[in-house]
Amino acid sequence: MTPTDTTGAAAWRQRASIDVPLHHPRRQDLLHEQWRHRLGHIAHVGHLRLPADRTAGIHRTRVERRLVGEVAVSRQFSDPIEGTSGSGTADGRADFVAVHVIRSGRLRIEDTGRRAELGPGTLCIRDLHASWQFAYTAPTDCRVLILPRAGLLDPLHRTRLPSLTVAPATAPESRLLLAHLDTAWSLAEQLGPEGTHAAGAALAMLLTGLIRTHAPTAVLPSSLRAAATAYADSRLRDPGLTPATIAGALNVSIRTLHRAFADDGETVMAYVRRRRLEGARRELDRPGSPYTVAEVAARWQFADPSHFRRAHRGTYGQSPRGQGDRST
Repeated sequence: MTPTDTTGAAAWRQRASIDVPLHHPRRQDLLHEQWRHRLGHIAHVGHLRLPADRTAGIHRTRVERRLVGEVAVSRQFSDPIEGTSGSGTADGRADFVAVHVIRSGRLRIEDTGRRAELGPGTLCIRDLHASWQFAYTAPTDCRVLILPRAGLLDPLHRTRLPSLTVAPATAPESRLLLAHLDTAWSLAEQLGPEGTHAAGAALAMLLTGLIRTHAPTAVLPSSLRAAATAYADSRLRDPGLTPATIAGALNVSIRTLHRAFADDGETVMAYVRRRRLEGARRELDRPGSPYTVAEVAARWQFADPSHFRRAHRGTYGQSPRGQGDRST
């Protein structure tokens, strides 16, 4: 969030509370009105909305903001809320970098290339040149920094800034950044203009070091497929194994995951079914296996024994045989 009409203010501070009855027929309008009147213009946020499935109680948002040099620093608490941020905002002002430090709750972010579910103890940095969908999916307490790319982040501004960097808050670079942030926050109203400018520049420098240490390397489709198959192989008997869970574990979008499998002519779930069938066959063929066909079908997540038998015959040319099916 970037405050307006405060450039050069050494001790600018703002507090705001938003309370919207979720049963109100104009609740979305009330949200926008309160946000505009109490928090003012927010350059990087657009299409803010309350989740459609929450219709009882009161939505609460609490925000306290300060400027540390040119860095807008916020302490925020929000009940579940959704929106977009970055280049998809109405005024197109997206030349910023957003930093979230999740203390409690959950933040989901997604662009065309990846998706991430961020929980407590996570720090994430987003390039707002991209258009992001975001959602606080639970009551969330977080710290937020908004920095202009140009000037403050000159070393990154001259090169390609990663669209998303995620790091644990316990990483040494994160701890150094957060310790400085806490100190700058507590002293913001005591420092003069030169001191606040130096504090903001130091925040940007520490953030640059964190990005360079923790930024992800480019993931090629082949390496993404290898990571996805390794993840799937370790969870073949998990009934919740789906493309969505695999993509979420690897911090990529479902579309990106499917593209990684496309060149081999096998879908994600076709790979999972093939590997499950191989595992089930090995289990039945093991000498002294105690399992029946029905038990193995259930263990390897086939819909029913008939489905398993058809898949086994289609692949191996014979029906499966388990305990009780073998002649003595």
